[in-house]
Amino acid sequence: MSLKLADIFKDLGYRQILVERLSSCGEVLKFIQQQDGSLKLYQAYFCKNKLCPMCNWRRSMKYSYQTSRIVDEAIKQEPNARFLFLTLTVRNVDGEDLNATLSQMTQAFNRLFKYKKVQKNMLGFLRSVEVTYNEKEKTYHPHIHVLLMVKSSYFSGKDNYISQKEWGEMWSKSLKVDYYPIVDIRVVKQSYQGIEKAIVETAKYPVKPMNLDVTDKQVVDDLYHGLYRKRQLGFGGLFKVIKKQLELDDIENGDLIHTSDKNELSEGTKIVAIWNATKQNYFII
Repeated sequence: MSLKLADIFKDLGYRQILVERLSSCGEVLKFIQQQDGSLKLYQAYFCKNKLCPMCNWRRSMKYSYQTSRIVDEAIKQEPNARFLFLTLTVRNVDGEDLNATLSQMTQAFNRLFKYKKVQKNMLGFLRSVEVTYNEKEKTYHPHIHVLLMVKSSYFSGKDNYISQKEWGEMWSKSLKVDYYPIVDIRVVKQSYQGIEKAIVETAKYPVKPMNLDVTDKQVVDDLYHGLYRKRQLGFGGLFKVIKKQLELDDIENGDLIHTSDKNELSEGTKIVAIWNATKQNYFII
């Protein structure tokens, strides 16, 4: 898929260096075979292009791991806290308006989370910006997934509790639009499985994998320009503090090799796998 994406960027007339980086992404993978027989990646080149399927997969792994660690620590510090899953949307937009709309949503999100009623019971949050493509209408649907950690007092009375309607009104006001965008807010089940499911939901690929055929060239162009210099993953409140305490690497721009932990590699046999373009598979040398 990365090679197909590189061909599309080439056809669109993008710089050769961008095409070459995509083409060589994950081409050579170096592993150390652990004592239990498993392979642990210790060296590779990843292009970090926001549309690269392989890099998005690695980011998703890293995001899930880091978030699980952060949430586990947050629960230890605030055992009585509750979790909410919030989705914030806007009307679909054309490709040429995607970049500006994402900037508008980021600014609106910051305004929303400064409201006193939101701040009152909010402990921490993690957010993920996702963009989907409506093939029928040829438009884009940017939306924000938020995992919220709140005090148990959030559910105590009208002064604390925020209904779905109220979330929608505040989001509309924050966006500075004259319509009520669709907003979904739901309680996360107070179980390990429930919280993990919500984490996975926010850790989905920011851009859903596409069918990379000739009809998607304009989509690739729109998404590349739309997502240019946009942060799609973020932490706030207690989650941000814990992330810093744990000294976790930046998910979007950091290392995509060590996606799970920082444990030192044990001694073992070094194995190199190289992509064979003709056979469309990796082969160990």
